[in-house]
Amino acid sequence: MDTGSHYTLVPRTIVEELGIRPTRKMAARLANGIRIVRDMGQAELSYGALSTVTWVVFGNPGDAVLLGAITLQELGLEVDPTTETLRETEVYMFGVAGPARGASLPSV
Repeated sequence: MDTGSHYTLVPRTIVEELGIRPTRKMAARLANGIRIVRDMGQAELSYGALSTVTWVVFGNPGDAVLLGAITLQELGLEVDPTTETLRETEVYMFGVAGPARGASLPSV
């Protein structure tokens, strides 16, 4: 997990073994200021009973394996800073007309 990384990063060999093909390129700036360009593709990712389709960056040899912030948000998860484990989080939807103030919400 890397909440400072937007996208999930997986070694190219693993991504290709899973049959994922690059469909776009992404330019990114590393923490040291260097700009890189990497292939990206879409993958279905599951964590427990949760699943999502998300963008994955094709990692080069030596790259870390990272679960990025966008994937975490798509799954409705966050990192618990105390235990450094994943936990479900409340999802916020702004701009959506919700129930009238005081009305009860359906449970999930």
